[in-house]
Formats: sequence, structure tokens, C-alpha cells
Amino acid sequence: MNISLFPLYPQPRKLELREGSGSFSADFALESLNEEARRAESVVRVKDRLEAVVARRQGSASDIEGAESLGSVPATILHIACRPELHTQGYTVEWNGERLEIGYSAVEGLHYAVVTLEQLITRQGIACACFRIEDEPDFPVRGLMLDIGRNKIPKMETLYPLIDRMSELKMNHLQLYMEGFCFDYESFRDSFPEATPISGAEFRELDAYAKERFIDLVPNQNCLGHMGPWLAKPEFADLAEHPGGQETPVSIKLPPLTLNPLDSRSIDLVRTMFGELLPHFTSEYVNVNMDEPFGLGKGQSKERAQGVGVGKVYMDYAEQVFEIIRSHGKRTLMWGDILTKHDEIIPLLPKDVTVLDWNYESHTSFEANGKLLQRHGVPYYVCPGTSTWSSITGRTDNMLTNIADAARSGKAYGAAGMIVTDWGDSGHWQPLVMSYPAYAYAAGTGWQTEANLEQHEQLERYVTDCMLQDDSGHAGKLILELGRYINLENSTLENMTYTNHLLNRGLSTKEKLLSETDMIIKLLVEIGGRGIPFQLDYRSDDMLAWLKEQKDAIGELRLKLGDAEIVSQELAHAISLIEHGSGLHRFIFGLELPDGEAELAWLRNLHSELASIIAEFDRLWLIRNRKGGLEASTRNLHKLLKQYEDRLAELENA
Repeated sequence: MNISLFPLYPQPRKLELREGSGSFSADFALESLNEEARRAESVVRVKDRLEAVVARRQGSASDIEGAESLGSVPATILHIACRPELHTQGYTVEWNGERLEIGYSAVEGLHYAVVTLEQLITRQGIACACFRIEDEPDFPVRGLMLDIGRNKIPKMETLYPLIDRMSELKMNHLQLYMEGFCFDYESFRDSFPEATPISGAEFRELDAYAKERFIDLVPNQNCLGHMGPWLAKPEFADLAEHPGGQETPVSIKLPPLTLNPLDSRSIDLVRTMFGELLPHFTSEYVNVNMDEPFGLGKGQSKERAQGVGVGKVYMDYAEQVFEIIRSHGKRTLMWGDILTKHDEIIPLLPKDVTVLDWNYESHTSFEANGKLLQRHGVPYYVCPGTSTWSSITGRTDNMLTNIADAARSGKAYGAAGMIVTDWGDSGHWQPLVMSYPAYAYAAGTGWQTEANLEQHEQLERYVTDCMLQDDSGHAGKLILELGRYINLENSTLENMTYTNHLLNRGLSTKEKLLSETDMIIKLLVEIGGRGIPFQLDYRSDDMLAWLKEQKDAIGELRLKLGDAEIVSQELAHAISLIEHGSGLHRFIFGLELPDGEAELAWLRNLHSELASIIAEFDRLWLIRNRKGGLEASTRNLHKLLKQYEDRLAELENA
């Protein structure tokens, strides 16, 4: 048997196929265990889990053919041995056709051994070639950060399956990013009557559910920058670094986004927030974020910054936050963008703080920051992204390159973890399913970097077989392809697709669109953009052909998930948004619209189409997510619909 065809993802560190084969029984006979192994088995429930997965798989035709009869398979001997020399998350599994032996040193490793066997039996069946696996992770921490701070707060019935998928991928760290009123802070509930936050009781339930699957649910709350939703409320407005908003080099004024680090009421707010949030989590870590404090040192703290430097202003505030976290017996995680920009303050960083080094674009490597943080002895994680935000269906090639670079550089320069981030910029329009390949690729490269970096075909197969359970065999390839329409836009925009940008900007003239886009590019330079002048070579005919191909491919899926119909509808709806963007581009640029009559007919079509898209958007949103945030997410779509109506009135009355 070709090892490359052995259906396991992530690929293990070492896999040896041996002569012979045998069939797993639905009855596993445990050999006598010492006390330590007995305790571990009871925690992980090895025997029960293996018997359950065999029982589920036993009824398939291929398995019946692989054994003389279901009743003829004798009990599988199961031996579990504690081997202290193994990595705490490592394991060995050996199968000789009759006897299954598992080695481990800690319960996490035993759990991952069972996860491997569950996947193998589910995908291959009960008849299996003899083998030996030796496995352990390259990165001790392998995680996901899901944005619930920008509009989309998932329902509990969405989060539980997400945790299950993470466990199946051997991920062990989950954060739900918060910057608005995502948690039900009792002290501030009256300020956010429109919100539908996660309660303390719900977080406790999630914490316990994740812990059973060896996943650390880490509390997360931004507390310096990204505080716009709080500072927009009158009762908090005067806590802003820029209470009236921030002027920029272009004719765009930013709303208040950053707390005033010198105002003691800012740290009082943070103390109250963490005081209410942290008791609901058992994790020893907290992510305080503190990234992108736009305008820091240019508003209320300007005079202080001129005297000691922006970096010192930042660190003085950060030290107060660290003390709050320590008072709860926890350790701090924080973003590293300010530290690496003002590297003179890195020596001031306490040893109990872990830095999260983020970068989401393929043109920039994690290498430089990795070297810098390693040189200073700073514990850190690399944090690439799914590239699905601000893009509807993702930017596949950017995602693959970004995650691969994070894994390579992180491993080379001593990162202790890798967390893939799934943000909600521009309304959080992307369906969760579009991020599945990124979750799986980050999990694979975080588990065993070299073994999984180039395993794109195995990645596709895993998404198809395990995450989407697609009998057509091409769901994984389809999801990745849906993130490649950016290649038909040929736009120089960064961190987004042109289509997503267009739908958010709304109806415009060609000249106004180009002018406003150039202005936005100049603004983004202020927060790290490269400032590349806007260029566009949109392939309209190729886009229409591509859209038809993807619609046909969605129709051919044969998903077996419990929510298969919803997933197919989400994919179809995402395609409808991209198609609408193509239609809007055609109208703005006047493509194949020779006269006013043709323009009017096309505009009527756009209006009718968008009304249906919004209705479907609302319906699909409410299946998986809470209502709060839906109005904000669709605000620009409703604005565009109103622009269509106004323009139609102008043309019809002309």
C-alpha cells in the first residue's frame, strides 16, 4: 500500500506500513492495565470510543466484503501502555491485524491516538493493513481564533460542532475574539439593548465541552484599540483617545476607536470587564489583544507621547492590564504589532506574557518578527489567517501561502504555537464553511509542519471526507476553488477582494469609485498597507463562465452532514453575492449596456436580485447565528438597495 494514500490528516510524524492486515472488531478486549493506564483510559474512554466508531462503520458494504461476516471478527485485543519518554501530546499506535497497542505519556496523547484511529476507521473501514505510527506535534499550541466581535455571534449549536471539528484535527486552543458587547456584561447590559451576547452560563458550558476534548477555551477581550462599539455609546464617549473622531491624511475622519490610556477610567472599565468575564473560564490564559490602537499618542495622550514616546505610553498602560490579569491568577496573551514596531519596549515585556505575532498577507513573511522575538527570548505564537474575511468566499492562494510561511518560520524561530485567525471585517459575510480548508491546513502544518506543508491533495480529501462528508468526492476542491475568483478580478487591493469592496462601497460612477478607492488605499497606509495605486483588470466574461461552473459543481455535491442542505444553500448564496458584484461592476463601467433602455433594464434586474439576496442572507444568518449584529452586517447591502431605488426613480422620471 502506498503510504501517501493512507487516509490520515494531519499526516503523522512517522508512519510505517507492515505486512499483513486484519479487521477491527466492535468488541475490544482490554488487556490488564496498571493503575496509571486505567485512570487514563477512563478519562479518554478509549475502549468505548473505538467500539463506537467500529459499530458505526461496520454496516457499510465495503466492510462486509472485507470480512467473511460481521460475526466472524474476533474481539480486538487492546493494550494501552504509559510510556513516560514520549511527548506529552505524543503517542504510538501499532496494529498487527489482531492486537492494537497504544503508547502515551499523558492523557492528551492518548486522546490524539484515539482521534487518529477514529479517522482511520471512519475513512478506510474496519479492514486495515498492519502499521505502526509514532507521532507528536511540532507546535504545542494549535488553535483557532474566531471573530465574534464584528456582527456575527454564533449560536451554541454552531459552536459545539466547531469544537468537535477542532478536536478531530488535533487542535487544542480556541478563542472567541470580542471587541463589542459579545459577552453579557451585567454592569453594561443597559448600554447595549440591541445586542444578543453570549452569557456567562453559556461560556461555562462551552468551556466544559471544549475541555472534555482537550481544547483550551481562552477568554478574549480587546481593551485598548478596537473599542469603537463602546466609544460610540454616550456613556463611554469621553474615554476616547480622540473623543470627536480622528482626522486622517485624506478626507476621511475615523470614529473614536481607541481608549485614552492616561484616563484612569479606561483601566477601571477594563478591570470591571475582566472581573465579570474571567470567572467563567478555567483556562490559565487570557488574550487582552491591544492591537492596532489607531491614533495612540496623537490625541489625549499626545503630550505624554512626545515626552516618553508612543511605545512607552503603550507599555505603561499594558502593565496595568497585566496586573489585572495576574490578579485573577492568569497569564496574558497579547498581539505583537506595537511591540515589533516599537522594539525598544520589548525588553520591558514581563516574562509571563506571550506575544501573538500576526500577519495575513502572503507578500510578508513571519521570519523577521520571529527572529526578533526569539533574539529577545520572548515566548510567542505565529498567527496567520483564513483570508476569508472581506472576500465572501476567501482568497485561497493567499491563505495557503500565509499559513505555510507561518508554520515554517514559527518552527524555525521557536514559536510555541500557531493560531489561525478567522476575522469578520466588512460585515462578516463569509459562511463558516469557507474557512474549513484554512482550519484544516493550519491544524495539519501546526501538528507536523514538513509532513503536511505540501499535502494539498490530502487537505482537499480531508475536507471532502470528514468535514463535509461528500460522496461526490469534490467538495474540498470546490471550497478551495471558490476562493480563487480573485484571480479573475486582477485587482491590486490588499486584504480583500474587489467584489467585496465594490458591494460595500455601493452604487457609484466609475470615476467616483476609482477616486474613493485610491483614497482608501492611502488611508490603509496609516495602518500598514503598502499603498499600491489601484489597478483593475476585471475579466467579466471569464467571471461569468467561472460562476456557472461553480453553480454546477455545487449542484453535484452529495453531502451527508445533518445540515447538508443548509451548507449547499450557503455556498449558493455566496456565489450569488459574487455574481451580483459582477453585475454591479458591469453597470458602473457600462459594459455591454449600449443605451439608456439597456441600463434601466439592467438596474431593475440588479434591484430585484439584491432584494432576494438580502432576504436569503437574513434567513441563513439566523439559522447559525444570533440576531444581534445582523442589521449592521447587511447595512451596506441595504444602502446599495436604496441607491438602486433612487437611481431607478431618476431614470424612470427622466
